[in-house]
Amino acid sequence: MRAAALLLAALALGFASPAFADDAPEVQPGKQILMKADLPAAVGNPRRGNDEIDPSKTDSVDYWFFFPSNEEAKTDAGFPMILFMHGAGERGDDPEIVKMHGPAKLCANPEIAKSWRFITVSPQCKKERDWSPLQMVELIDRICAAYPVDKSRIYVTGLSMGGFGTWGVGSITAGKVAAIAPICGWFPTEKADSIKMPVWAFHGDADPAVNINSGRAIVNAVKEAGNPDVAFTVYPGVQHDSWTQTYDNPMFYDWLLSKSLPPKLVGPNPEPGKQVLLKANLPARAQRQGRQFFGADELDQSRTETLNVWAFQPSDDSAKTEAGYPLMLFLHGAGESGDNPNVLKKYGPPKLCDNPEIAKTWKFFTISPQAKQASGWSAKQMLALIDNVCERFPIDRSRIYVTGPSMGGIGTWSLAAAASDKLAAVAPLCGLYRADEASKITVPVWAFHGEADPVIKMEQGKAIVDAVKAAGNEDVKFTTYPNVGHDCWNVTYDNKELYEWFLSKFKK
Repeated sequence: MRAAALLLAALALGFASPAFADDAPEVQPGKQILMKADLPAAVGNPRRGNDEIDPSKTDSVDYWFFFPSNEEAKTDAGFPMILFMHGAGERGDDPEIVKMHGPAKLCANPEIAKSWRFITVSPQCKKERDWSPLQMVELIDRICAAYPVDKSRIYVTGLSMGGFGTWGVGSITAGKVAAIAPICGWFPTEKADSIKMPVWAFHGDADPAVNINSGRAIVNAVKEAGNPDVAFTVYPGVQHDSWTQTYDNPMFYDWLLSKSLPPKLVGPNPEPGKQVLLKANLPARAQRQGRQFFGADELDQSRTETLNVWAFQPSDDSAKTEAGYPLMLFLHGAGESGDNPNVLKKYGPPKLCDNPEIAKTWKFFTISPQAKQASGWSAKQMLALIDNVCERFPIDRSRIYVTGPSMGGIGTWSLAAAASDKLAAVAPLCGLYRADEASKITVPVWAFHGEADPVIKMEQGKAIVDAVKAAGNEDVKFTTYPNVGHDCWNVTYDNKELYEWFLSKFKK
């Protein structure tokens, strides 16, 4: 009953819509049902190292979906999840054949289903196609958005062609997938250093379809690349079917459940009304040559970067709704970059939240990360931080606000350009941005600038404001301060009207 109630609550909040077709059947805990997802079209050739998806086109993908009735493995974060990829023989347009092997077969067995502990997703690959790891990551993301998945315990496994696909998904999901289990698969050894998560691979030593030497080569290469948690089980005398005894082994599932991602936010829960310091383990920036304000914003999912983050949970619940607290992300200026988080309290929301009198009436769950030295703000990295905060704390996702001065003003504009669909409003201070990105900024904006700013000229700030208005955004304000230089943040953050304006804005 509790699992059913949890699922119904998720459906009521609209979490299920991203993964469902319009005519999706009702999910029933303990039963495997057929679903369909329209995913970005796979247009590359993964087997030849060219995995591409085209978001302008779609592939309609059938997948079997199982939601557990057994809550033994459920945590407060949700259920663990398995993505299962079948072999070449199960490709096509008849999803029934996906249930011939592996987790899809086991979940179809009513007796086994009673004790099955994983949300399980078993898609079907189209005829004459190979698994696209990028497409499978999109499916994982949609399932996580739709259901109560414990994102620290996502596992990927598959056999033969699905073993190749498992290695492929593992190569692009460090920090997202907790463990992979490829069975009678192979993968290019030159990509071994991208596989960072625990691996348990399986192979029959008499396999005539995928020679064991191919499976052993990638296993050894991953070990040599520095991955310390790699196991390889070889079945003597077994041919291609090394999957049946693997998937029938209860120890296999216990091993999966023993693996989980490290916490993305480390530190205590904030005591209401007090600011605490957390550590955020985020995907690392792909490029770190100098401070990047407008350069390529790419992340290297194979590496993590730890940032200091001040977090404040209000004791004043007057702005809290059933969905949670409004969230404010504050991005500091270049002068506060580094490894001393106390310098963030010099001005702005971190300073205000540290004031006991102001803290009593502060209405926003507030996060204030610290950028590394000589590093600008990465919008993609900050979006990952927002997601992590929303997973751990009760946040109203319809009321997420971003603000910051100078380098943080640039970062605020960049977040608005990257994720206007996720934000309710932004307030960049003494910042600037590329006018050719203005059409992407559809979120409400209130920008501020000192008219005598010698660092970032007011005309530069006005240029992006004017461009955003010209692109059709009708909810844009620009406040300038006569005779004020670069420091326009104290007068701005002392203005209660700014916070009332934030709270009046909701994500469309």
